[in-house]
Amino acid sequence: MNFFKKALNVTWIIFLLVMPISSFRPLSQLMGGTNVAPLAIIPTVIIFLLFWLPSFFKSGKKLPYQVKPLLLFFLVGCFSTLLVSFRNVPTFQGFSLKHNIVEVFITFAMGVSYYLVTIFMVKNKNDLHQTLRWISITGIILMAYSWLQVITWLVFRSYPGWMFSLNAFISSSGKLFEHRASGPAFEPSWLAHQLNILFIPLWFGLSISGQSVFKKKLFNKIQVEKLLFLFSIATLFITFSRIGWMTVIFMVVYVVVQFTNNWIKKRTSNIKNSNSPNLWKQRLLRLGIWAGLFVGLLIVAFFAGLIMTKLEPRMAGFFDIQRLLNRGFLDWAAKLSLAERFMYWMAIYGVFQLFPIFGAGFGVPGFFFLQTVPDYGYQLLDINELILTKSYLPNAKNLWVRLLAETGIVGFALFVSWLVVHWRNANELEKNTEQGLYKAMGLVGKLIVIAMIIEGFSLDSFGLPYYWVSLGLIAATWLIAQKEAVTNSEQTSHPASL
Repeated sequence: MNFFKKALNVTWIIFLLVMPISSFRPLSQLMGGTNVAPLAIIPTVIIFLLFWLPSFFKSGKKLPYQVKPLLLFFLVGCFSTLLVSFRNVPTFQGFSLKHNIVEVFITFAMGVSYYLVTIFMVKNKNDLHQTLRWISITGIILMAYSWLQVITWLVFRSYPGWMFSLNAFISSSGKLFEHRASGPAFEPSWLAHQLNILFIPLWFGLSISGQSVFKKKLFNKIQVEKLLFLFSIATLFITFSRIGWMTVIFMVVYVVVQFTNNWIKKRTSNIKNSNSPNLWKQRLLRLGIWAGLFVGLLIVAFFAGLIMTKLEPRMAGFFDIQRLLNRGFLDWAAKLSLAERFMYWMAIYGVFQLFPIFGAGFGVPGFFFLQTVPDYGYQLLDINELILTKSYLPNAKNLWVRLLAETGIVGFALFVSWLVVHWRNANELEKNTEQGLYKAMGLVGKLIVIAMIIEGFSLDSFGLPYYWVSLGLIAATWLIAQKEAVTNSEQTSHPASL
């Protein structure tokens, strides 16, 4: 029995350590050349098939209630996909419709397995501590390798052969980028996605809450998570991912707004008489604080944009308002190398407009690309290369547009409700739990949901493990807190006899 428990724990640690490898070349080749081939799927399959399934059927337990909206979303997706038989789906460069549908089912199954395995492995406070500690160790390794890449480039203006060989093995792209860190991920934006969805919210939330999963402080003074958070922000910066930068800004803004709101509530909590002159003074003070905060955030946003124009060549025309007014939004976006991305969004959104209720079905929208891409797209090199020379099926490059196009407004609403469930779980943890770590995980959960909303405008895959694991941690923490609350209530109602 101990052997199986140790084997399970070792497999889980391996899963956490290999999570950053998002496009493992041997797996990518085995799966037909797909870019989404995370190495973590191997330990996930082992845990899911050998441990989770037997335990689930043996114990007769029900699935956590958090899974229900996800299962309903999947059923809607299946129904939408069955309707493909009654539709005239166009062809695109000889790609197989059935193959693409099957691929989506596989990646969705991968995602759900990450989620269920995370909840299964984090059953109590000790499991949560150990998991968060190993995630932090993984993050340290991830950031160290990322900085090794950038420093090597800055010093030598090239990469050594061993680094090319290593990257060619762990990433199907086989690329190393000038001036930009990609770590073990497929590309820099994928590295930013990892940091923003898992590591930064975790370290940010724990730092603010003063909770640590490490027994000792650095120099007996500095909380480890605070240093890791600062280092992760620096690592995010060297990815030069614009959506990545924007995501962390939204997280910081949320924390500032929440802190301000809590401070105002404390200052005004003792004033209850609506006719009191002090109440009106407090209302004016509150209005002034919020107005000042809003103006301050605008100023910060302006200077952040100004800095981006100096550091990121693609953002040089960000303040070219004259171009925006004279030539329109898309031409201005083209100057920022964003118009191509918008064309994918608009083309796949056009599929949602064709099938607004239940969508076109899993894996189907890309086949309608030539019918729905805006005329402006034909002025862009990337779109013309896709149509004439490249050989891949267009995707939304946007999770929210993809959900609308594949599963319609019904599926979109169910998926969003799944996110709302986790926000509510996080809110309950933050407000209604006494245990410090659980309360901290409540803030972490909110930051994860915010990060997922923003990052969803950049990536659309179900197969990457990060948001599944992150949301799984929040669900697991909530379940642990509920279980402990019930246990404490029973002990209070029926105290042990002396």
